[in-house]
Amino acid sequence: MTLEEKITFYSREDAAEFQKYLKETDCSARISVEHTFSGTPYFEGTIAAFEELISKLLAKEDDSDLAQIKTDLLGREETLAEFFSTHKVGDVLTDATPAQLLAQLESIDADSNEDIQKTATEKFVNSLMILGTLEDNELLKVVGETPEYMLTGVKDPKELRVMYAYGDLGGIAPEDLDGSGITSHIRTSSTTGYVVTTGAEIVLAQGIDDMSDVLDHLDVDDDEAGRFVDAIFFKQALIAKIHDLVSGGITTEAGLLEAFEAPAFPLGETEDVISFDLSADYLSGVINDLRKQGFLKGRDGKIKSC
Repeated sequence: MTLEEKITFYSREDAAEFQKYLKETDCSARISVEHTFSGTPYFEGTIAAFEELISKLLAKEDDSDLAQIKTDLLGREETLAEFFSTHKVGDVLTDATPAQLLAQLESIDADSNEDIQKTATEKFVNSLMILGTLEDNELLKVVGETPEYMLTGVKDPKELRVMYAYGDLGGIAPEDLDGSGITSHIRTSSTTGYVVTTGAEIVLAQGIDDMSDVLDHLDVDDDEAGRFVDAIFFKQALIAKIHDLVSGGITTEAGLLEAFEAPAFPLGETEDVISFDLSADYLSGVINDLRKQGFLKGRDGKIKSC
């Protein structure tokens, strides 16, 4: 159906919770599982190998992007050296999981001194970098019920392997990699989404004013939730305008399509306006859905309000 809408959740349980909410407002909804599989190519090598390669390239030609990566590498090396100087094999890194670190960052009062906020953010970023590097080099293992990380090895930071996406090193030619010790590493990953597809009646439903609040308490991407709520609102505005135009005497899809060529229409009783750029096929699908919902009627190409 043209007027149906979709939203993807991270968990089946939250998808089912939202489906239940919709059905309580007399909106049909079904759940489907959507799998995706993708890969991202990286360059992989030790910090020392990257530093040597980039230094050689910068000696030939200035490149601000490569210079920034070299600065990043030196910062990584220094931060990792400081970490290893204060930790030994077997140490448990308390309060150091990504979730715990994020909670610490979010606990900083928004009204705190800017220097305090900056320091907390830098600590958060550095801690995530350390954890990521240690995991990539298999120097961590998960222990306990909390869970927490245990350090299983200590290395010279220069010997640690790191990765940079192809796009970050766009100025490097294949021949530059000869003998560098840097290789390609393609990281693939799968994701599973639980898609709730609503019925067309969602745009005519009553009692969904709290939908945004409901979604705030479910495991769904904020941008995805915002897109979904906006899509419902835009379609409701479209349906309202179709009703106005049909009530005003327009009785054909061609007439509606021509009317929607107007630059903009008032949005409710506000000073805001909305414009519609519709294809004939899309409008036809909307009209067909509205007929099925009993919102419009008419035969032989004629359209009437119910």
